[in-house]
Amino acid sequence: MAPCSRCERLGLPCKVRLSTGRCGECNDSNGTCDLVLTRKKWEVMKKEHRKLREEALAAEESVERAHAALAVALAKRSRLSKQLLHVEDRAARALDKQEEIFEEAELVEIPAVVPELDLSSLDKLSVPGEAEMGGDRLVVCRSGLGFVLCLAR
Repeated sequence: MAPCSRCERLGLPCKVRLSTGRCGECNDSNGTCDLVLTRKKWEVMKKEHRKLREEALAAEESVERAHAALAVALAKRSRLSKQLLHVEDRAARALDKQEEIFEEAELVEIPAVVPELDLSSLDKLSVPGEAEMGGDRLVVCRSGLGFVLCLAR
């Protein structure tokens, strides 16, 4: 609320006394106060003050809830980032290990001579089916590309 013109001109604090409806400075000096506060105006101001205080409290509670939600989201992001780094590290180690296995496999010599197999029993083989070859069993299996001959022992 704006001060009365006398208090504003003299730079005095302008505080209304409810008993008189005039400011304390004008009332004490018996001066003219152009600030009149009636009981009705005072009640309206109190009601507005109460409403604004409730809205400010509700806004503060909303901010606190938002901060709590933000803290939860930040903790989740931190946890997921750590998990992601762990998984990426495991994947990188697995790829390194697989690469080592491939490099070792390239160093293994494959014999130039493949032992001769008696394929006469394949004539009896139906598709899909099985045939005996010595002590081993040949199995014809269906695959996505056609049929595959597998050696079962």
